[in-house]
Amino acid sequence: MKKRVLPILCILLLVSTVAFAALWRQEAARNENTLRRMWLSAASSGEHTITDCQEAGAEFPSCQVIAELRVMGDICHLAKGAGPDYTDLNAVYGILSLYPERCSDVTKELLLVFQTSSQEGLDGSNWPLRVNELRNILEYGR
Repeated sequence: MKKRVLPILCILLLVSTVAFAALWRQEAARNENTLRRMWLSAASSGEHTITDCQEAGAEFPSCQVIAELRVMGDICHLAKGAGPDYTDLNAVYGILSLYPERCSDVTKELLLVFQTSSQEGLDGSNWPLRVNELRNILEYGR
């Protein structure tokens, strides 16, 4: 009797471990897709906000653009960790949240950041360069 229980328990443990691993992978993939959709949504929303206001000849709401940068920074941190991309996004967000009037000075660069981010997605290689350029402009001027 004792000899039968141990193999059965081992088999049950193995089956439950495999099931748990499969469910874990499925949930991780679902979370990754959600982050990517949120990234594209924030980038395209920032792009549309700026272009719509430029077409109407109005000043764009800097608070909304700054909020989209915050969302993108949080998503970058969740997806990639605290790397240089996140650091640059966080620095741009910090500068613009402290000095929102500077948004009108860097409208063209902000639009490039949002356009590149929405075209490339989260794993793109050019949007981090655009964000870094924007950070340098905000910190050191043109």
